Amino acid sequence: MHRTAFSLLLVSCVALLLAGCEQEKATQIEWQMPLEKPEDPHAGQNSEALPEWAVSQTGQAELIWLEKATTRRYSTIVEMGGTTELNGWGIQLLGLASGLRVQNRTFLNDENVDNPAAFVEVSRDGEVYYRGWLYQKFPELFGMDDPAWKVWLKGITLRPLSETKDTIGSLSSAG
Repeated sequence: MHRTAFSLLLVSCVALLLAGCEQEKATQIEWQMPLEKPEDPHAGQNSEALPEWAVSQTGQAELIWLEKATTRRYSTIVEMGGTTELNGWGIQLLGLASGLRVQNRTFLNDENVDNPAAFVEVSRDGEVYYRGWLYQKFPELFGMDDPAWKVWLKGITLRPLSETKDTIGSLSSAG
């Protein structure tokens, strides 16, 4: 008799616990919100996002393009202030930084930071798809979000401003 009563009591307790868990799960799901992709703080749609010191740099950037459907990779080199094209995409290099860091939503070129970056504008058919910083150290975090293509910065080469002026001076005096 005691075993039967104990078994019934045990079954009742288990049923109550399971019912309580079911209600708990439903309550947790109701308040959960879907995750949204955060806005890229390193992208900019206006010229204010590009510091003057980045525009005054001289050099070039090497970009790697991945065509997702074929997994084929392409490499392009863009000179500072120049434009190049790849498979219908226009790539313009607008700024360079040897050590980019962000402080209080301001971009700084810090020589003590090993974080090469290039400010690019990527367009197709006259429409800008991405305008912002690409980082060599963090290629997967920031950049153009396109279903068919991924682009990242392989590296930059900075040239001293005096070297650029010397080259221009020697070219003009040779003529």
